[in-house]
Amino acid sequence: MLVSYNWLKEYVDLEVNAEKLADKITRSGLEVEEVIKLDKELTNIVVGYVKEKEKHPDAEKLNVCKVDVGTEELQIVCGASNVDKGQYVIVAKVGATLPGIKIKKAKLRGIESQGMICSLKELGLSNSVLPKNSQEGIYVFSEAQQLGANAIDILGLNDTIIDISITPNRADALSMRGMAYEASALYNTKSKLKEKFEDKKYDKTDLTVSVSSEDCLTYYGQVVKNIEVKESPLWIQSKLIKAGIRPINNIVDITNYVLLEYGQPMHAFDKDLLGNKIEVRKAKESEVLTTLDGEERKLKETDLVITDGEKPVALAGVMGGKDTEVSETTVNIVLESAYFNPVSVRKTSSYHGLRSDSSSRFEKGIDPKLQSIALERAVELIIQFNPQAEVEQSQSVVTEFENKQVDVTVDYLNNILGTNLSEEEIVKILSSLGFEISKEEDLLKIIVPSRRPDISIKQDIAEEVIRIYGYDNLESTLPKFSKSTKGGLTYKQKLLRDIRKTYLNNGFSDTINYSLVSDKESEQFTLESHNKVRLLMPMSETHSTLRQSLIPGLLTSLSYNKARQQKNLKLLEVGRVFFGSEEKDIQPEEVTYFSGALSGKEHITKWLNEEREIDFYAVKGYLEIAFEKLGILDSITYSATKIDNMHPGRTAKVYYNNEVIGFLGEIHPTYARELDIDTTYVFEINLDKILTNDKVKPRYEEISKYPKVTRDIAILINKEDEYLNIYSTVKSLNNRLIDSVELFDVYSGIGLPEDKKSLAISITYSDKEKTLTEEEINNAHNKVLDALVNYGATIR
Repeated sequence: MLVSYNWLKEYVDLEVNAEKLADKITRSGLEVEEVIKLDKELTNIVVGYVKEKEKHPDAEKLNVCKVDVGTEELQIVCGASNVDKGQYVIVAKVGATLPGIKIKKAKLRGIESQGMICSLKELGLSNSVLPKNSQEGIYVFSEAQQLGANAIDILGLNDTIIDISITPNRADALSMRGMAYEASALYNTKSKLKEKFEDKKYDKTDLTVSVSSEDCLTYYGQVVKNIEVKESPLWIQSKLIKAGIRPINNIVDITNYVLLEYGQPMHAFDKDLLGNKIEVRKAKESEVLTTLDGEERKLKETDLVITDGEKPVALAGVMGGKDTEVSETTVNIVLESAYFNPVSVRKTSSYHGLRSDSSSRFEKGIDPKLQSIALERAVELIIQFNPQAEVEQSQSVVTEFENKQVDVTVDYLNNILGTNLSEEEIVKILSSLGFEISKEEDLLKIIVPSRRPDISIKQDIAEEVIRIYGYDNLESTLPKFSKSTKGGLTYKQKLLRDIRKTYLNNGFSDTINYSLVSDKESEQFTLESHNKVRLLMPMSETHSTLRQSLIPGLLTSLSYNKARQQKNLKLLEVGRVFFGSEEKDIQPEEVTYFSGALSGKEHITKWLNEEREIDFYAVKGYLEIAFEKLGILDSITYSATKIDNMHPGRTAKVYYNNEVIGFLGEIHPTYARELDIDTTYVFEINLDKILTNDKVKPRYEEISKYPKVTRDIAILINKEDEYLNIYSTVKSLNNRLIDSVELFDVYSGIGLPEDKKSLAISITYSDKEKTLTEEEINNAHNKVLDALVNYGATIR
């Protein structure tokens, strides 16, 4: 909302400047984005009169003008095509300043120029808010002006604009009326804005109004005849321009002026094109309407429309129709002032992609009792600009609204605010905001004005009191605790940060990817089937569904970086995934995942020619860093598996105490080509299944001072069998002499049966208390061999 400081002062007596007012407004809860002083760079700019105009002797497109500025006559060379003799114009004299320009004496093609005849654009105004006849060439005053007078004052640019960001709950502040109440409350004065108009007897009318939809709660229509559509007076044009609205003609400008002044959207129809009947109803599926922007729009049954009894002539609350537009030939009009359902307007505006000043106000909710007041104000202005106008009685369908009442005690307000305000002070604050207060014993019965739909409970009243009283006036106190505790991270949070830091120290890059992915991506890389969580109105299909895996986001990031010549990548993400429920009203389950994606080479040392391609075992090693940090590495096992979009021979599930917690492996080459990435390995772990708040106790093992003995074994097993089973068989002996079991060779092919493979394992024996004897070693080793034979392995 662009608030003109000078306009606001017409309704409220203010002794502070605009900057101090803006600061006060911000401190009261309405955020001021910017304070713009319109005449900051404008000096020495006056009104001039073009007495003579001649063609420049050496330039076809230039004119030499004699301009009277009251105290002197200036010779000015002007290139504007619309400059002419007999015009009152804006003149920047020598020494004047314009935005980014300082006017100096100059010669143009040999002819001296003593200033500049200006356009409104050169004064810093945007073409988007200027009348069409002022967008090209110089600005010409439509009426005679005092020569030499300050042009900036006449144009109303000696003003400051306060740009206020209005939150959705404060729709009342989208008008000068609302800001007048606000300012008067902040400075303990009264608003002078007219709220009541004299009852007048108007002519009878043939106009009829009917409403057949509950989305139109109040509708007023009033005929005004014998008007002249022309340019608005300068003062009203100036106010519209400063508020960011382009002047059109006196009738349209009046509806926009009332919109800004009272916050009530209005519309004017050409009565001779409309007829004598207005019917408000829902649109029919096959109907079309050409709106004022020239677009033909196919209507749907949820659209609320204004019709002439047969066909639609306007989208209610959004935009009027082209067929009944007020133009220069219009003589008779019908003024509309209505209250439409905010939800209906929002749906129509969204469906047709139409946003207007009217729709934005209707969507937030306007004052439901303002329609007749706004209509009377508009008629008053029309008669002021068209004294010959003939006004007919208004026709209406009105829904009565009851003002909300909130009961509260002074003790409650002081208790919740931590203040010691008297009843008189509280009543004074609320009265200044337009609340009506009566008292019943200790209870304050507060009638909320209809312009404040955001207030409905006693906490809202407390907020109104404190923001006007001033947050800065609250006494600074420390919180009171019966028992204070030191803040900090939980052990689980610290552990998660330590894991992150450990991986960053190992060359990983921490990433944060979108939680929203495409519907297809939401199903990828999941070990279990879960219900998806899809947005009702997604911005795009690529961000329509909550993710169930972090891998798609990591692969997208990897592809993005690879396209920018970053090939050796190790990406990490710790984030939430979302599992839906079969019941719609239940929030999705949020689970913390820990995932990584690795591609390219590592340990690159060019001068030593050292490098290594990232492979399955490198990724497994990186993953085990986390398990070791968590103290659970001994409880982790792996088994081969198949997952969509993963390499069928290089993918494994990860188990913790025999429960699946994730997987690791290589992205399927075909899918990697689709993403335009190189060979890539990924891992993903469900952290919620392994992270607890129980501290991991470090385990220390004494280094044996006695020699270790290693024995190698070669065995034959079935090709489909896994080394994990062999490892588990040896470990199941629970022999304290077995220090480690390691696989160092796998062979299948020539010399072996087709269904067999050979494993070579190394077993290390040691005793921390003494040197092992040959007999002890043999006994332990024989038990290992017997266990392997019993398992089904053949000793080679």
